[in-house]
Amino acid sequence: CAKVSVSMGVDLHVLHFVVDGAWFGVVGVELVMELVPLRRPELGPAVAVLHYWVDLVVELPLVVAVTATGALLLADRSLDARLLVKLLGAAVALGANLVCVVLVVWRHRGRADAIEERSRWVRATGIGIPGGLVALYLGLGYAGWL
Repeated sequence: CAKVSVSMGVDLHVLHFVVDGAWFGVVGVELVMELVPLRRPELGPAVAVLHYWVDLVVELPLVVAVTATGALLLADRSLDARLLVKLLGAAVALGANLVCVVLVVWRHRGRADAIEERSRWVRATGIGIPGGLVALYLGLGYAGWL
């Protein structure tokens, strides 16, 4: 596998996995946040506000960085079956995450009495996590780290 670098000698694979790791970390924290109101319902409104700001200030820039670095890594690749599976996993994770952001904004701008109902929809987007794990595993293989 050819080594792809950006200016200043930064290996693009390393950069991609750093922003990927940060994004996975944020998703993990959000998952924990979204589960808290199941045990402590009074925290639901606070979680809704916090998740909204985390999405806008932290997660969306990371999603852009993951997408951009991933696209740059694809520049010199031909499409094979393994890469197609990786891209499908990444697309599932990115798609679910973007739907989650839309739902988080919808919940934040909605009525206070609808928070729990809308939170169920937000939690349902966790279905994209396995796709991200598949993409991560195959990406580590492409980078030669497995």
